[in-house]
Amino acid sequence: MKPTVEQNNLSKRGDGAQKNGATFPFVESNYHAVALPNYRGGCLHAKSLSFRSISGEYFRHEARNEFCVEALAFFAMVVTAAIPILNNMHALADFLRVIGRF
Repeated sequence: MKPTVEQNNLSKRGDGAQKNGATFPFVESNYHAVALPNYRGGCLHAKSLSFRSISGEYFRHEARNEFCVEALAFFAMVVTAAIPILNNMHALADFLRVIGRF
């Protein structure tokens, strides 16, 4: 539940703060703890203890197709970024050859 703030006469707050020693407004939170009927506490015992076995199980069962699509998209981005860089390197090599540095 959201806390409710009691606001009393905010236009005179500066005067009241000087008299009362800068008091804060009263907050009523109405907090209620939630009881979970099937929760017994304790630690979760995982079957897979290593990161390698956890990731292997994830890729084997859950994300095989998504991983392939994302890998292809990443490869396309790398190729798209590499082509202009290689073209610039080729142009720089031609420029240096023309001015006689190499």
